[in-house]
Amino acid sequence: MNSMTLPLLAARQPLAIVVLVVAIIAGLTIADWLFPLGLLAYALMVFFGMRDPVLIDAARRPPPAPRPRLTSPTFRAQIEAIERTHQEITRSAAQSGGPLARLLLPIAEQGRELVEEAYILADKGQIIERYLASVDRRKLEQEVAAIDRQMQSTQDPYTRSQLEETRQARLEKIQNVRDLDTYIGRISAQLQNISASLDNVLAETVRLRTADAASADSTTSQVARRLADLKSDMDAFQAVLDTALARSGAM
Repeated sequence: MNSMTLPLLAARQPLAIVVLVVAIIAGLTIADWLFPLGLLAYALMVFFGMRDPVLIDAARRPPPAPRPRLTSPTFRAQIEAIERTHQEITRSAAQSGGPLARLLLPIAEQGRELVEEAYILADKGQIIERYLASVDRRKLEQEVAAIDRQMQSTQDPYTRSQLEETRQARLEKIQNVRDLDTYIGRISAQLQNISASLDNVLAETVRLRTADAASADSTTSQVARRLADLKSDMDAFQAVLDTALARSGAM
């Protein structure tokens, strides 16, 4: 962890900044002695902020990769719901305090990783959306029918061979489009699964705030395993999805 990162995070907290600004204004307009007093209050806020588990966790975390820009209304709405739930999980974990916060903050971090994965998944979903919108399926089927008629009317082996290859290429494209139709449904279902899983995690974090330490430790371990399993499922699905996108030429 960079030694300057945590102090800077603590110094830039909104409430601390407000205290600093008020101290400067009060020192300039009301009484000189208010400035050092306000500065002391600001320093104390920074000091205690550096002991905040949420800020410590944020300082240890590597900077996130740039998120893709979502233009699809469907996928953007799903991602916004996922993000809201994760923010509530992080807030609930931070408000727990003490040993429970140390148990729940790793859960919040796992949730953040799922949010990042969800962004990648939604971006692939909107790539498929755009590709499918550009494909004229009726035209593809008409081309296959036209090729069939040409093959019936030709006696030249070379011409027939070329037409067969063209027909096969068109059929493969039609099948790829159908596969992508299926995958876009699976992406939406996967995002719904992430959203529902995070909703359950939020409920667990709220419930654990009234639980004893032993049961909290056991429950958080179970939640962590479920989130890890979900991430593994997502990684496997994305690998399959990448193959399908490459085959279709959508990417």
